[in-house]
Amino acid sequence: MHAHTSLLQLMQSNTVRLSKSDRKLSAIILADPASVIHQSIALLASTAEVSEPTVNRFCHKLGCDGYPDFKLRLAQEISSNGQLFVENLRQGDDSSMVIQKIMSSIQGSIQSLANSINPEALDQAAEVIARCKTVNFFGMGASSSVALDAQHKFFRFGMPVSSHTDFINQRMMCSMLDASDVAVFISYTGRTDAMIVNAEIARERGASLIGITSSGSFLSAQCDIILNAVTAEDTDLFTPMTSRIIHLAVIDMLATSVALKLGTSVEENIKSIKKNLASTRTDRG
Repeated sequence: MHAHTSLLQLMQSNTVRLSKSDRKLSAIILADPASVIHQSIALLASTAEVSEPTVNRFCHKLGCDGYPDFKLRLAQEISSNGQLFVENLRQGDDSSMVIQKIMSSIQGSIQSLANSINPEALDQAAEVIARCKTVNFFGMGASSSVALDAQHKFFRFGMPVSSHTDFINQRMMCSMLDASDVAVFISYTGRTDAMIVNAEIARERGASLIGITSSGSFLSAQCDIILNAVTAEDTDLFTPMTSRIIHLAVIDMLATSVALKLGTSVEENIKSIKKNLASTRTDRG
């Protein structure tokens, strides 16, 4: 009904019948729409002192399919001021400024990770993996590359490890796990329904579940151990970049912790790998 009408105009007009809660939401959004497009539905609901379902109903009243669609349309409306989806970057920025801002964003996210990840949870996850029969990494979309990187690191330890990036393959694997297996689910939002369902299946099978995701997400509720990995990025609006980097950093932390627990056997494997790879290196000048 309102698909081609400005959201900002709708919130200020009498075209849509808004409740008292809706008007509170409108006031917050109109005051600073650029900030709202980077907020989760939980944060906006908390700021307006309303429930998350109220926010969703508000979005539907404005002709949106839901909160993610609302934020996307709102971002498109305010993009005329030159602000890009990547926070702090503008269309007029030159390459030097792009380098500076991207590196600053990465550094900030890494520091945030250092403050958010729980050392005890990391140690527990490493202990579970060090004792398991198999370790399986599950990731979809942008998290697929992280799962593949995890497989590349962990197979060097001499343990059975696999990564699964297709939800059908994930479902089949989860259906065959047991109490001696570990399933590591990687998801920035923790809202991907297929991942949540597959985690439920793995849990029912008795596997130990580790979540590299946002604490408090739907996915985290299925996991035994949570490695909280969050950034300020809004994945409803653009493909994540720093979120993938911090997930890779968590994999490095986890792999290093497991290697320390496994001890000399890992050292021997690494030495053997390096020795046998030496002949593959070219000596061409």
